[in-house]
Amino acid sequence: MINDQLKEKISPRFLLASVVFISFSVLFTFFVLFQTFNVYLFLLVVAGVVIGWIFYEDSTAKALLFAASTSAGTILILIASFLFIRGLPAFQEDPIFFIIGSEWDVYGEVYSLGPMIWGSIIVTLGATALAAPLGVSSAIFIGKFAPKWLRGILKPAIELLAGIPSVVYGFLGFVLLNRAIMDYFDISNLGQYFAPSIILGFMALPTIASVAEDAIDAVPTHLEKGALALGVTKWQAIKEVTLPSASSGITAALILGIGRAMGETMAVTMMIGHKTAFPSPLYDIFEPGETLTSLIASQIGEASGQSIDALMGAGLLLFFVVLALSVTSRLIQSRLQRRFRQG
Repeated sequence: MINDQLKEKISPRFLLASVVFISFSVLFTFFVLFQTFNVYLFLLVVAGVVIGWIFYEDSTAKALLFAASTSAGTILILIASFLFIRGLPAFQEDPIFFIIGSEWDVYGEVYSLGPMIWGSIIVTLGATALAAPLGVSSAIFIGKFAPKWLRGILKPAIELLAGIPSVVYGFLGFVLLNRAIMDYFDISNLGQYFAPSIILGFMALPTIASVAEDAIDAVPTHLEKGALALGVTKWQAIKEVTLPSASSGITAALILGIGRAMGETMAVTMMIGHKTAFPSPLYDIFEPGETLTSLIASQIGEASGQSIDALMGAGLLLFFVVLALSVTSRLIQSRLQRRFRQG
């Protein structure tokens, strides 16, 4: 009796979906954990999808659309799982030394990320110091002062900066900016922290300007009009009413810009000096150095054994820092939207 009821509930469509789902899960689990690809499981998934499309087109279409819509989250989970599994061993022996230590010696098998973390902080702060005022000022002018025809030129021009490949930024920075800084400041260090900071500032500029402008545009117009009705100038209304109201969104723009600068790889790798040691003194921005991203990019090709684990640990740390910045920015933007919807 129970078997008959079970047979009625378990339809061929359910069995087919179960086989495809289990095969797909096992395929990706083994790929992430052991970097092995099973052709037979892949063919089984493809065959299941084809059979489902032939006999159960509506259900298969819904399943494929659901898989496509959740693919970004699935990939994020897979990346996080892979980095956690491969990067965790680097933190197990002495996590404090690994994070704040001052020595990275591949031949001596001594690994610590202190100089690279400090380099990432210096470069990111320098980039933010350049991109923040330029980006917010651009957002204010485009959103509040620029005529329509000029806005149609400036906004695409700023957004076009985001479309330039990072390798082009790195090449220009290495050929022009690095040498110009050496000549102007009369220094002999090629690949200092200063030049990548400037380049990353321009690379983060479109992100900050775009998000900040959206935040300024989201402020209800009646707030600014009310201030103008009291006799203040347009700039005073923007300074005293619009900007404070959009402060959460502008803060989110700055956080996204910081994440953009911190996660950039190619441009920094091409320009920085790849010295895995703290600068002396620590605030010397004209010393050659290294960042987390440039460390991974420059050494992953020749890494093996413990050095791979250390680089994976660096990637794990960088991933969660940038992820935390992105999530924080999103939460701040959601808070701003809720505040304006409520009144």
